[in-house]
Amino acid sequence: MNSLSLGFFYVCGLSWLLCEVCVSASNGNWTPLWLFLVFFTLMFAILGCLPLSAKAIEIAGPVFAILMGLGILAYGFSTMGATALGGVLRLLGGLALVAFGFLGYSQRKTEEAH
Repeated sequence: MNSLSLGFFYVCGLSWLLCEVCVSASNGNWTPLWLFLVFFTLMFAILGCLPLSAKAIEIAGPVFAILMGLGILAYGFSTMGATALGGVLRLLGGLALVAFGFLGYSQRKTEEAH
């Protein structure tokens, strides 16, 4: 999570997911927005407010990136029938975010570095 390049993609994924849940809320389905707010609060409480070690943050950051990617994938599958292009773009973006989450795990420091 400390990497600027991966952090940039995490912020992009978080913004994209916020846009998706806001569109759902404008269509009358407020549940995804409330779930996003709980997820957002939990994520920043764990990553920014709690006094955790660097190792714990490097574990939690990619987990949240994978969860964001799965959320975007869910929107991609749900909109595939309405617009194929929008569904495919969401699927590609969600898969990229999941891949960046797994990439964050592969770039973690060793136990001795902490």
